[in-house]
Amino acid sequence: MSRIEESLHKHFLTHRVILWYDEGKKMREEYERVALDGIEKVEVNNNEFAVKHRILREAPEGKYLLYFPHAEKPLGDNWLLDVQLAHKEFHTDQEALFLQELGLDYYFKELVQEHIDFFQSKERRARLKSYIAEGDNEQELRFKMMAVVFGSDFMTQEAYIQAYAAAFISGDTRIEKELDRFRLAEPFWRSVSRKFQYPAEKPTIYDFLLEVFSRNFTPTNRGRSVKETRILLSLWKDALSHQQTFRQLSDKIAEDLNAAALLQSEPLEHILQDDLFRVIDLKVIHELTARLLSREISLDHLLGILKVRENKYWYPEFRHYYACLEYAGQMLDKVNRAPHHPVGSVEEAAMQYAGEGYLIDFFYRKFIYHHRQTRQDGVLNTLLQQVLKVYSNDWLLPSTNRLQDHLNGLEQWPVASQKAQRRFFVNHVKNVASDKSRLFVVISDALRYENGWELCKDIQAENRFEAELDYLITGLPSYTQLGMAALLPHQVLSLQPGKDTVLADGLSTAGIQARIKVLEAHAGVRATAINAEDFMKMNAKTEGRPFAMQYDLIYIYHNRIDKAGDDKTTEDRVFEAVEEEIAFLRELLRKIANVNGNNILVTADHGYIYQHDALEESEFSEADVQGDVWKVNRRFVLGRNLEASGALKKFTGEQVGLAGDAEVLITKGINRLRVKGAGSRYVHGGASLQEIVVPLLKVTRRREDTTRRVEIDLIKSTDKITTNILAVSFLQKELVTDKVLPQQLRAYVQAQDGVVLSDIFSYTFDVAAGSERQREVRHRFQLSSQAGGQYMNQRVMLVLEEPVEGSSKWKEYKSYYYTLNISFTNDFDDF
Repeated sequence: MSRIEESLHKHFLTHRVILWYDEGKKMREEYERVALDGIEKVEVNNNEFAVKHRILREAPEGKYLLYFPHAEKPLGDNWLLDVQLAHKEFHTDQEALFLQELGLDYYFKELVQEHIDFFQSKERRARLKSYIAEGDNEQELRFKMMAVVFGSDFMTQEAYIQAYAAAFISGDTRIEKELDRFRLAEPFWRSVSRKFQYPAEKPTIYDFLLEVFSRNFTPTNRGRSVKETRILLSLWKDALSHQQTFRQLSDKIAEDLNAAALLQSEPLEHILQDDLFRVIDLKVIHELTARLLSREISLDHLLGILKVRENKYWYPEFRHYYACLEYAGQMLDKVNRAPHHPVGSVEEAAMQYAGEGYLIDFFYRKFIYHHRQTRQDGVLNTLLQQVLKVYSNDWLLPSTNRLQDHLNGLEQWPVASQKAQRRFFVNHVKNVASDKSRLFVVISDALRYENGWELCKDIQAENRFEAELDYLITGLPSYTQLGMAALLPHQVLSLQPGKDTVLADGLSTAGIQARIKVLEAHAGVRATAINAEDFMKMNAKTEGRPFAMQYDLIYIYHNRIDKAGDDKTTEDRVFEAVEEEIAFLRELLRKIANVNGNNILVTADHGYIYQHDALEESEFSEADVQGDVWKVNRRFVLGRNLEASGALKKFTGEQVGLAGDAEVLITKGINRLRVKGAGSRYVHGGASLQEIVVPLLKVTRRREDTTRRVEIDLIKSTDKITTNILAVSFLQKELVTDKVLPQQLRAYVQAQDGVVLSDIFSYTFDVAAGSERQREVRHRFQLSSQAGGQYMNQRVMLVLEEPVEGSSKWKEYKSYYYTLNISFTNDFDDF
């Protein structure tokens, strides 16, 4: 089928009679070749009356192609004018064929002529046709032609600018050339100038973008920020498909504007809302670091600033830097307010440590971890040195020395205390397992108390899990063999002579197989033990559940933290190992739940001390020990008939609850013994609170939901929008708790046809303390000119969206309706 036949065929789908004028008989041959089923061809040449009688009287149902071998006659001489007006006129010039292909009326011929090069491509015509809607005018058609040039599925100026910018930043000149070639550059820039108030004689995309960015950068805006440019940037930063373009462009513009120099003298408070350039975050981080070091900023003020920056564009890239500032501020504040009273007993010291003291170690660990993730020693280096110094000199050393003052006169380690690790099986395992309520005991080597506290917080936020945190006091020395043995069922613990192996009622406890034998012999229920890696490899349904059904009590062991810390080559990664271990334990608990495990205990054999900085000579003691030495560690010595210097505290086996004649030497304070080949920053075995206080998490899996997101509401005083600014107050209706979780939202004003009419506001509602006023967050939405133009007097929605868990998608949370009633005077709000 020829192109003419194809066009005629389409027209006959909606018309019964088509008239074809052919001045000079130029298309005679094409007419002769036309052959369409069901269409009668009739040549009109001084037989108009007969033709009219034929098509209106004889066969009024038929379809006719009326061919005129001449030009259209004047109206007064055209006997078939009524037929022509009632039916379709067919044109055969190139422009007409294009219009007919696109389904457009002939009066768009001048538009096609003006942009004829655009219409020469069948591919471009096909793309344009998919965009055309009934009733489009010339301006709308040109705008849709631009969509074809820009390759955009979204017909908005914002989308065109993003595509144009992407081409520019990649060095692709196709768009620019095609806009010129198709004569679309002038209408494009005219519309840009009108909407964004960009009056340039010779507009270019980069000049325009420089103007947009400079208008919205505090040091250069000079009051020129136009709401449309703010909305453009807001939508751009939210568009996932154009993130790379925005970042590259931002870096280039920052360099060309010399943004770093402009920020040099800008007060911090002036730029807290700015987020166009990454150098802004560098400035904020630099200023906050300086204020922390000079103690010129309160913790509340620091946290308030960090909350502002949390929802800014570049925050994810600098999140480790901001985390360093937060945890450094928290640690310094906590150390400054830490109590300094003497220790009355080990139990009292442990209780106080588990009450609040552990947070200093938590903040220290998180600071070191995030600092290592920044992978640089620049802006935060001085703060790092301050944190290291304060942690060691103002917290770890004095708090441990106060405990040591008590230990110097201690005659008996509290092995009989209700909090003693030695009573773990009797107090927490025996009754549950005996009731045939299958119990899983997870033992993570060196999971110290503050690590367990973080894990507990994470578990509490897990739906259908409940977690309660308690603590245990380990035995002395606080090392793996004794801690693992203490957690097993036993009556008596002793050391195997000449070794550091611990026996439980005469049975070895070294290794999984030995521990299985102890459990089988003394648990009183069907019990076993397994490595966590082996358990995780099981298919929950086909292997895990059958395995679990055989037992009432299952001990699961894992060793990541201690493995990393005990190796001199990896001890500096111990805090990374903690992060990995907490994530692993969460997965392990989910796996236990999948094999129908509803009751779980999580604990550890011992804790640890870790100091990230190089140690002073004064922190080492010579291991000048006399007697029958069985084991020498950085923090303890095992043996018989031991004698040593005053740098070590001696305990008999009886004093630490060990049968037999073994003796124990513990280094005082945080001192280490000089041991060849061993690491020195990560240690355990001594009597510091960090080593002897370990977590005990009681985890229960529920069938019903146990968590929910905090509810956010809108304080709405009107349902009308009368200016280009919509001021909105969001209210977090309740405080965040262990089970009421933070809510992340983004919000914007949207027309009913889906067009976004405002900037996009993002915020995480996570207030855990304070009044209702402190839970109120305000934002002033900037509305585009469309709101007061084509959408005037229409209903629009303020849409609140929440993230779809596990994806980058968003879903509607709530929506609120408003009626647009913006006065024309508000077009001048920015002047």
